[in-house]
Amino acid sequence: MRNENFFNVVRTRFRSDLAELDHKRGWFIGLGIFLIVLGFLATGAAVATTMISVVLLGWILLVGSIGLAVVSFLTGRWGGFLLTLAAAALSAIAGLTLLENPLIGAAAITLIIATILIVAGIYRSIASITMRYPNWGWSLANGLITLALGAMLLRALPTASLYFLGLLIGVDLIFHGMSWTMFGFGVHQLARPEVAGEERRAA
Repeated sequence: MRNENFFNVVRTRFRSDLAELDHKRGWFIGLGIFLIVLGFLATGAAVATTMISVVLLGWILLVGSIGLAVVSFLTGRWGGFLLTLAAAALSAIAGLTLLENPLIGAAAITLIIATILIVAGIYRSIASITMRYPNWGWSLANGLITLALGAMLLRALPTASLYFLGLLIGVDLIFHGMSWTMFGFGVHQLARPEVAGEERRAA
C-alpha cells in the first residue's frame, strides 16, 4: 500500500511538472532559436568572435587576480599566503598578456586545444586497441579522428588561431540551441499523451 501511494505521488508530481514545462515550451524553443542565430552570427564572424573571447578571458583573469590578491592579504597569516599571491600574480600576467596582444593569446589557447586533442586521441586509440572491450572499434575511430583533428589544427597554426575559437564557440552555440529547441518539442510530444489520458479519466 505504501509503495502504491509513493508511486502515485511520484506519478502525479511528474504529470504536473510535465504539464508546467509544456505550458512554457515556447520559452525553451525561443531560447534555442536565439542561441542558433547567435551561433551562426559567431561562426560568420569567427575572427571577431575569437578576439572578443580572448579579450573577455583576459579581463576575467585580471579581475580574478585582483580578487586573489585581496583574499591573500586579508588572510595573510595562513600558510598558503605566498601561493595565493603567486597565483594572483600569474593570473594578472596572463590577463594583461591577453589584453595587450589577443593574437598571441588566441594562438596559445589554440595550441593548448590542439595538444589536448592529440594527447586524447593517442590515449583513446591505444586504450581501445589494448583493452579491446565490446565495440572497441568505435572508440578507436573516435581516437583516430580526434588525433587527426588535433594534428590538422596544429599544422594550421598560427593562421587557424584567428578563427578557430570563434568557430568553436559558434558551433557550440548552434548545437546548444538545437538541444533546447528539441527539448521544447520533446516536452510537448511527451506531455500530449499524459494530458489526453488525464482528460479521458476526468470525463
